[in-house]
Amino acid sequence: MSESSDAYYVAYLREKKARREVEQLLEDSSRQLYEKNKLLEQQITQIKSQQQSMLQQEKLATLGSLAAGVAHEVNNPLAFVMSNVDTLYLYSRNMIDALNRSSISLSEDKEQLLVIQDDLPELVSDINEGLIRIRDITKNLLFFARNDSQHQVEVKLQDAIELNLKLLKPLLKDINVELDFTYNSSVLFTPNELNQLLVNILLNAIQSFIPDSERTAQINVSVSELNNKTVLKVTDTGCGMSDDIKNKVYDPFYTTKPVGTGTGMGMSMVLQVVQKHNCKIYIESAIDVGSTILIEFPPLD
Repeated sequence: MSESSDAYYVAYLREKKARREVEQLLEDSSRQLYEKNKLLEQQITQIKSQQQSMLQQEKLATLGSLAAGVAHEVNNPLAFVMSNVDTLYLYSRNMIDALNRSSISLSEDKEQLLVIQDDLPELVSDINEGLIRIRDITKNLLFFARNDSQHQVEVKLQDAIELNLKLLKPLLKDINVELDFTYNSSVLFTPNELNQLLVNILLNAIQSFIPDSERTAQINVSVSELNNKTVLKVTDTGCGMSDDIKNKVYDPFYTTKPVGTGTGMGMSMVLQVVQKHNCKIYIESAIDVGSTILIEFPPLD
C-alpha cells in the first residue's frame, strides 16, 4: 500500500472515529435533554399541584376568618325559627285539646282559636324568611368554597362583588360600604378564582381598620370603564401601608396579621390570579389615610 493510501486510510479512520464520538455525544445529549425535559414536566406538574393546594389553604383560611360571623348570622334566623316552631307546637296542642274536650265552652275556645288564627300567618312567614336566610348564607358559602373547573367564562363583575359582600356581611357591621356600579360589565374569568380574588381584597380592606378608632370606617367599591377596559377599584379608610410593607405585599407567606389569622398567601394568590387572567393590579397606600387597589380587566373581545 502506498504512503498516500496509508495516509488516506488513517484519515478515514480518524474521521470515522470522530463521527462516532459526535454521534455518541449527540445521543448522550439527546438522552440527557429528554430526561431533563421529563424532570421539568414533573416539576411543573408538582408546582401546579402545590399552587392549587395553597389556593385551597388560603380559601380555608378565609373561610376560617368568616366562620364566627357566619355562625352568628345563621344563629339569628335559626333562633326565631325555633321560637316560632315552639309556639306553633303550643298552638297545635291547644287546638287539639279544644277539639277533644267533652264540655266545650264555645266562647272561650272561639276566642283562643281567633288568637291562633291571627298569629299563624305571621309565624309561618317568619319561619319561611328565617329558613331562606339560612339557605342563602349556606349557598353563598358553598359557592365560595367549591373547587370548580378551571374554565374561564363571562362573569358579571357586579354580581360577583355583591355575592362576596353578602358573604362578608357579618364583618361589615361597623363599616360603611359605598357601591358605584354605573358601568356593569362582564369579565372573562374562572368563577371560583374571581371569588377568591374579590374576597381577599375586600377582607384586606375590612381588616385594615383599627378597632375603636375615631376615624370613619368606609369602603368604596366601584366598577368603571377606561380605554375599553373594565376597572375595579376598592378604596378603604383604614390604617394604610408603609412603602416597605407595600413592596412586600405580594411576597408568599408575608403577613402583618397576628399569628393564626391568615396564611400570608392572600395577596400573593391575588397577583397570581391577576396575571393568569391577563389583568393588571395597582396599589396606592398611605399610613393613616388608607389604601386603594385597582384592577384592570382586559376587553372581552
